[in-house]
Amino acid sequence: MDCAPFRESLSAAMDGETGPLPEAEVERHLQGCGACQAWRDQAQRLRRAMVRQAPAVPDLTAAILERAPLPSREKWAARVALGLVGLVQSGLGFAEFLVPGDAHAAHAGAIHLSNESAAWNLALGIGLLWAALRPRTAGAQLPLVAGFALVLGVASVIDVSGGQVGAGRLLTHSLLVVGLVLMVVVHREHRRSPAPAPLNADALGTDDEVHLPEHDAPARLAPVRRFPRRPASRHRAA
Repeated sequence: MDCAPFRESLSAAMDGETGPLPEAEVERHLQGCGACQAWRDQAQRLRRAMVRQAPAVPDLTAAILERAPLPSREKWAARVALGLVGLVQSGLGFAEFLVPGDAHAAHAGAIHLSNESAAWNLALGIGLLWAALRPRTAGAQLPLVAGFALVLGVASVIDVSGGQVGAGRLLTHSLLVVGLVLMVVVHREHRRSPAPAPLNADALGTDDEVHLPEHDAPARLAPVRRFPRRPASRHRAA
């Protein structure tokens, strides 16, 4: 007699499901089949070893909601101001593309240098705009913008002392300083509002303890013997 349908019915009954055979027929088969009885006993032992009841966990919802900090209102003033500075800086960079170079700079090298300056000013404005839209990126741009402002400040002092630049040109650099200050403010405000730290039972002041059931240590596996093999790429010719 094929015992597969009976064992399938026994397995379904252990899972609380209906098997392919009636229960009475399965019981009659078990009375005369020792192999199926042994299979059922082994399956029940295996199920008890694998399926364990989940430990009771206390409900800490009310305590977490009571201790959790309220979400702080996001500050938009610095971000809006930084966005406006980025727009003006981008406009200045784009305007330099429309008038490449000065009137006395007619050769190609001077025009290319003017285009490089315009590209950098436009890229700087885009970076300020992106920091205003995504405050978490402001910290990554600070070293670059601060380094550029420092080098530009030193160069401007040298050019002013030598009479090579006018006051109007220096006023355009003030946007960079304002943008750098606003970027620092946006970065600091973003760091002051981190995600709340996870709370545990000690922080909540509860005495409820959760005890997990102990599991038997798994049996150690026998070591696998690895025999040295000759590389397949080697071929000994006669």
